[in-house]
Amino acid sequence: MDEPTAALTESEVERLLGIIRGLRSQGVAIVYISHKLDEVLAVADRVTVLRDGRLVGVRDAGGLTRAELVRMMVGRPVEQMFARRHRPSGDVVFEAQGITVPGRVYDASFTVRRGEVVGITGLMGAGQGWLVRAVFGAVPVTAGQLRLGGRPVAIRSPVDAVKAGIGLLTENRKEEGLVLSQPVVANVSLASLDGLSRLGWLDQRRERRIAAEYVRRLTIRTPSLSQEVAYLSGGNQQKVVLAKWLATEPEVVVMAEPTRGIDVGAKAEIYRLIDELACQGKAVVLVSSELPEILNLTDRVYVMYAGRIQAELPTASATAELITHYATGGGAPGTTRRP
Repeated sequence: MDEPTAALTESEVERLLGIIRGLRSQGVAIVYISHKLDEVLAVADRVTVLRDGRLVGVRDAGGLTRAELVRMMVGRPVEQMFARRHRPSGDVVFEAQGITVPGRVYDASFTVRRGEVVGITGLMGAGQGWLVRAVFGAVPVTAGQLRLGGRPVAIRSPVDAVKAGIGLLTENRKEEGLVLSQPVVANVSLASLDGLSRLGWLDQRRERRIAAEYVRRLTIRTPSLSQEVAYLSGGNQQKVVLAKWLATEPEVVVMAEPTRGIDVGAKAEIYRLIDELACQGKAVVLVSSELPEILNLTDRVYVMYAGRIQAELPTASATAELITHYATGGGAPGTTRRP
């Protein structure tokens, strides 16, 4: 079974794990491949760990902890997965004011400073995905204003956003971020074709040079630049999407669920890249439903509930309990905008 729960709900996962236990009791041998470590530890008798195509080790699952498993997969302790070297400046690079998407987002505002990682989180369906699509020009808004470098900017389409210096790594890479049948080199250049063309002709040498540079910088594991991205792992596909946006040289990088569906090792690499972008002075917006990511990678976090920004919190003083309180509609004087 290769990632059998990728598209399942929580209750469906529990049902599948029950079926697996039943098959095991009947003497059926099962190979269960997954990056969801809790599921592996819940059903496995033995665990085999691979890293970069090589065998790291085989352990009995009975005495194996999640932290030990992560260390085997990543090569370092779990507490060292989250890189954090960046230091935000005081300059606001990007500002969204009063963004409204009918039926989805209501009067939402947020800011991002140079070299800062800002988190946006909430329960599924709270509106965070619609909010970042709105600032990227991918969905129509009925109210609101955007500012880049203190100046108003009109973004009515993704083309406007790219020209303004904004990149959006969407949460569904296979349907919205990549052309799976195309090679790595073509996917990396997708968003920057204008800059690679002259009089309608694509400069293929420059295209390959840029793609090769990002494959090196982001440690994208691919046999060649001509490899179709459909055959790359989820983590490497995600890094190709990131390379596509970095090739546009954006000032604002928006990442929606950047570690969804990738293994622990690839997650650690994405975390390092997020910190590296902030160190370069980029303004980074991280939309994530994973609270450990929000609490360990961001400087400030906006919590959404029912389409509204419910609270803005300095991450240094935020906790999982406090974020969950706001994400479920809780409020506090002075920090709350009630739906």
